[in-house]
This record gives sequence, C-alpha cells and structure tokens, in this order.
Amino acid sequence: METSKKTLANDATDSTEDRVEAIINNLPGMVFQQLYNPPDYTYTFVSKGCKELIGYSPEELVGGGSLRFFDMVHPDDIAPIEKLSAETIPMGLPFEATFRIRTADGEEKWIWERSRTIKKNPDGSPSLIEGYYTDVTDQRLRESAEHANRAKTDFLANMSHEIRTPMNSIVGFAELALGSDTMSQIKDYLSKIADSANLLLSIINDILDISKIESGKLELEHLPFNLYEVFSRCQSVILPIVKEKDLTLRVYVEPTVGRKLVGDPIRLYQALMNLLSNAVKFTESGTIHFSSTVIKSENGKRTVYFEVKDTGIGMLPEQISKAFEPFTQADSSTTRTHGGTGLGLAITKKIVELMDGKLAVESTPGKGSKFSFEVVFDTVESTDDRSGREVTTRVEKPYFDGLVLVCDDNPMNQEVLCEHLARVGLRTVVVENGQLAVDTTAKRKDKGQKPFDLIFMDMFMPVMDGLEAASKIIAQDTGSPIVAITANIMAGELERYRKHGMPDCLGKPFTAQELWSVLLKHLTPATSSQLTFHDAPSEGSDELKRKLQLSFVRNNQTIYTEIADAASTGDVELAHRLAHTLKGSAGLIGKTRLRDAASDIESLLKDKLTSAWETKMNLLKTELASVLDELKPMLENSEADESATRQSGVPIDDEQTLELFERLRVMLENINPECVNLLGDIRAIPGTSELARQIEDFDFEDALCTLEELISLRG
Repeated sequence: METSKKTLANDATDSTEDRVEAIINNLPGMVFQQLYNPPDYTYTFVSKGCKELIGYSPEELVGGGSLRFFDMVHPDDIAPIEKLSAETIPMGLPFEATFRIRTADGEEKWIWERSRTIKKNPDGSPSLIEGYYTDVTDQRLRESAEHANRAKTDFLANMSHEIRTPMNSIVGFAELALGSDTMSQIKDYLSKIADSANLLLSIINDILDISKIESGKLELEHLPFNLYEVFSRCQSVILPIVKEKDLTLRVYVEPTVGRKLVGDPIRLYQALMNLLSNAVKFTESGTIHFSSTVIKSENGKRTVYFEVKDTGIGMLPEQISKAFEPFTQADSSTTRTHGGTGLGLAITKKIVELMDGKLAVESTPGKGSKFSFEVVFDTVESTDDRSGREVTTRVEKPYFDGLVLVCDDNPMNQEVLCEHLARVGLRTVVVENGQLAVDTTAKRKDKGQKPFDLIFMDMFMPVMDGLEAASKIIAQDTGSPIVAITANIMAGELERYRKHGMPDCLGKPFTAQELWSVLLKHLTPATSSQLTFHDAPSEGSDELKRKLQLSFVRNNQTIYTEIADAASTGDVELAHRLAHTLKGSAGLIGKTRLRDAASDIESLLKDKLTSAWETKMNLLKTELASVLDELKPMLENSEADESATRQSGVPIDDEQTLELFERLRVMLENINPECVNLLGDIRAIPGTSELARQIEDFDFEDALCTLEELISLRG
C-alpha cells in the first residue's frame, strides 16, 4: 500500500513536470536558463520556442555549443546590454532590455528580454539566471512608423509657421511699397522683402535637399577650390548675426600652400554654414570657434579637420541622438524658442558622409557644443602659391637698405622671417615679447636714433601681446609702420589689427611673394633685384630647412618636461606658451603629427580641461621622441663638422682675428642672421666653440656677450 502511494506521488510529480515543460515549450517566445559567466552567458536550458524565435535548435545553444549569446546580438547593442547587465544582475535586480538579434537565416528581429538571478555562488555573486525572450519586432516597427509620422506632422506644422512668417513679410511690405510715395521708404521695404525672400528660399532649399537625401539623389561635385574662400564666405554671412547677438567669432583656416582641394565647395559651405548657424542660434553669450586644420598630407591628398565650437545651451545625450533625425530638433521647445526647420544637422550629417567623413558631436548642457568632422581631399597644384589669400600681381624680387624690428616669441619663426629679410638686404633686431618691443622702440627714440623702418608684430606672446604692444608703440609717435604677423588672417581679426594701428597683416605661413608685397608697401627698394648672391632659392631653402631642423633638435630636448612641470605646478600660462611654441616649431619643420599633438595640449590648457590630459601628454611624448630620434644624427653630424672645421681651419693672425670680431660685433648688435656665414672662420679661432654654438642657435644676445669677453681677453 505504501509503495503504491509513493508510485502515485512520483507519477504525479513526473506528470506535473511534463505539464510545466509542455507549457514552457508551447509559449510563443523562448524560456531559458543561463550561467552568469559574461561574456559567454552559457545556456543550460532553452525551451523549444527557440527554433521558431531565432531559428536555432536547443542543441545548438545549450552547453556552450556552436553559438554564444553575443554571436546573435547586433554589434551596436552589445555594449548597452553588458552595461545594463552589470548594473542589475549582480545587485539582485531584474534585467529588462530590448535589443536586436540576427536569426539563423540572417533576419533581424527586435527581442524583449526579462531575466533574474535564481542561484548564487557562495560569495553571493550570481551563478544562474532565468529569463524569457519574446519577439517585439512588429511593435517596434509600429512605434517607429508612428514616431516618423509624428515627426513629419510636427515638421509640417512647423513649416507652415516658418513659411508663413517670411511670406507674411513679403506680402505686407510689397503692399506697403505699392502704396508709398517716398523713395527711401520703398527702398527700405524692398530690402526687407529681399531678406524675407532669401529666408524663404533657404527653407525651400532645405526641404528639397532632405527630399534628395531620402531618395538617394544628392550628389557631390569634384572641383578645385580654395578653402580660404569657403571660410571667408561663411564668415561674411554669419558675422552680422554674430555682431547682433554681441558674440565673439574666432576663425582660423590653415592654408594649403601650393595646392587646391578637390571637392564640392558649395556643399561644404552648406554643411559648415548649418553648423555655424546652429552655434550662433543656440548661443546667447560667449564665443564661436570656427576652424580647419590640415592633419595629414601624403600622396597628393590632404586630410582636413573641421570644427565648430560654441559656448551655448548644449545638449543631453538623448537630445544629441534626436538632433540628427530629419524633421526633428533636440526637443519641441527648441523650435518654439529658436525657430528653424530641424533639417540642418540631418543635411549636414549626410553631406559629410557623402564626403566619406563622419560628423561627431560633443556637448554639455549649459556649457556648449562642439561639432567636428574630417574629410580627405584630393588636391591639384594651385596656379598661385597663396592657396587661400587673394592673388596679387607677381612681384620681382626687391632689395632694400633698412632696419626691421621682429617681435615674435618663437625662435624658429624669428629665424624664418630674419632669413627672408636678410635675403632682400634688411637688417633685423629681434625681441621675444611685446613689452621688449615697446622698450626697444622707446630707447631708440630717447637716444635720438633713427626709428625702425618697419616692425613685424606677432599677436600671441607672453608678457605683452601684439595688440597691446602695437597700441603703445603707436602712442610713442615713432612713425614706424607696424605689420601684424599671425596665422589668424580672417576678416574680423584683420579689422581688430587695423584698430590697433596695424593696417597690414602677413599671414603664417607666408611666401616670399607675400612678404615682398608687404615690404614694398612701406619701404623703397634700394636697387634692382638682379644681385647674384641672392639668386639661389633652392640652395637657400635647403640650408634654411637644415638650420631649422638643427635648431629644433637642439632647443627641444627638454620641452616635454618643461610643459609637464609647468602644468603640475599650476603655471598654466607658461605651459600653454611652451605648447604653442612647440606647435609652431613642429609645423615649421613639417612634423604635422607632433604639431597636432602639441596643438591638443595647447587647447586643453587654454580651456583648462583635465579629462584627456594624461593620454594627450603621452601622445606628445611619443611624437616628440620620434622626431628627436629622427633628427639626432643631424645634431651629431653638426658637432662632428664643427670639430673638423676647428681642426682643419686655416689659422689667422691676431690682427685678422680682431678685424673678424669687429665685423661680427656690428652684425650681432643689429641681430643680422647673415653672421652665420662667418662660422667657418670663427671656428678656426681657438676658444670660440661657445660663440659659434650661440650664433648657430641664433642666440645673438648671448653671442654678443661672449664676443665682448673674447675681445677683452685679446685686449
């Protein structure tokens, strides 16, 4: 009897388990149990519904068979799943998510999962989880369609307002013009009609463009163009709105000297203007930064990095994702507050993608946004070598007799400019900041000396910047014309330079033609340019390049440590200036990767950001070490050449030595870089190694002190 009861109980248990299993297997989705062993999530049980849901049999899934969990999940959904799982399952919370999977036949489905921990390890961590998948593809499609319909409905309602607003102005002012008897009023009304018509045309163009994009009919041109002209057009259009809102616009475009980019300048202009317009629209105070930088040049191609950064209202992550959808803005209040079609970013994103780029955005609510993208352009040789600045008549090489003050804190920039000026006969005095420039011009005036014939003034320097220095020198009434020399040559900046007494600007980098054109505006040539000792541009260029490289490797052995130490002690201004100088020096010798690494550090210091400091500094250290290693043999060869020169140089007597020293003294007092041509004779004189090194490093002030000591010793 007892045995019979046990048998019945066992039968009942078996029957219950069979019924539960039958119920589970009849469910439309898939029930499962998994080991919690990320990233594998090994299945220990799956219901037979898996075959219908995902196309795989239980045998293919259970026990870590031929398929792992993440093998089925859409790649874009893996990271969110891992993050959510780590935030819920170990905490004893249920996991719930919707994601995409690929079925056995390649179909994509949306799956809703809910799971929880049913067994733990001795340490309390999850061991086994149990859950359920169900197909929500139809629901997602319906929601997507409803969202699209809502967006288009909102868009059409918004367009009704956007179109009616300029149309109301056009009709209203046209009627007023027809009824007016005053010509000035009629012109005013016509001007407002034209403004409203242009606004309406812009809206219509946006609608037509998004229509082309959605139908795949938007195509790009491939034409040679000047990037500077695209930027200049953008600036001229956006500047009135910037001034109206009392914002500051900072524009920088890096020239592509000797080359023109090949692409679609109209669509590039459209993309940049959309980003600029958004930046101005959503910024109530502060600054808009608009720039382009050449980050790679190889095989006739240029990789250009574009950036538009503002100090506006910013966006949350969920708003960023919406901002790129057609007919949508970050939220509904955006349209009501700021206006617009909500198509600009969607159009820009597509244009950038058609250019094989990717539009990126970084944004913080209340602090602003940064939109950026990179595009690789083919290039062609430019018929002019200005590649961005307005072409002028080609100038015959002039020759002058005069003294020029060069004010620049970068030794390599000093060397380049002094070398160019020396080739046209000009002597130079060099100072490294604005305060020294002011002091130098004041001393010459106090001593009754002839004023400088011309002053070249850098804008960004320590102690005193170029704008302040120029204003103070103008106030001295010396009569010396001042020319700004800077990389920032956009129209808005040129106006600032003019207001501070600098009517002309020489852009960095500059060509000899550009320099000569500026010189001829302010100086009278002494003779014709047909002087044979100035006619070796190729040889001179190679020698200048060698000197720049040698100067770089000598002067930047400790620059990384100097930047790091200055930053760690809180001297951000010094660290920023050192990074700025390194950026310019690296650019002069064509080391673009090092220049870009230094530029990143400069930007972090300027904006007082620390989030990527260690990573960027490591990159700077690596790039700097690579350049120094590459140029190290040049330094060793230079030292060997100096030694050989000392050993093989023709001896000269005391009278010849003193005569040479007197010639050298005059050149050093006038900071004349042509004194390097005397190095061979100088090294032949015992005890002059330090003097020769200082001259080769263009350290003329210390060289003069050393020379005076040598003269006194020979007294």
